[in-house]
Amino acid sequence: MRAKEMTLSNRSEPTASRGPPRRVPPVVIDGVRYAQVAGEIDRDGQVGGLLAAFDAAGRELWRLRVYDRVRLPGLEGDVQDVYFRSMRADGRTLLIENERGDRYEVDTAARRVVGHQPPAPRSDIDPISGRRRLSPPRD
Repeated sequence: MRAKEMTLSNRSEPTASRGPPRRVPPVVIDGVRYAQVAGEIDRDGQVGGLLAAFDAAGRELWRLRVYDRVRLPGLEGDVQDVYFRSMRADGRTLLIENERGDRYEVDTAARRVVGHQPPAPRSDIDPISGRRRLSPPRD
């Protein structure tokens, strides 16, 4: 592990409230390595949802907030954090999916998010029972 780098791939200590995030391998495009990084509330404003670019020596070149994840006061912070589920390259674009099913496209040359697709709507079928979900009563 490089001394100055702390990606989520090598920082996976679980807490009492939440297990470690899924290990998402870094992606290399044109010699630059892109990895999910653990943010700091004071520096980044959030913990999950951050992407960093690293040069061959492991120095961080830049950092990008892929999506906002504001913690609600009064609730445990770590259970509110949302991390990447997967990341892959499509040319010079990174395709990222988070734990909630949101999908993002990051233009690595422009260093910005260029696309977002929300998760598919939930099914009316309960995955446990296989039965139709009950609708809430109407007034």
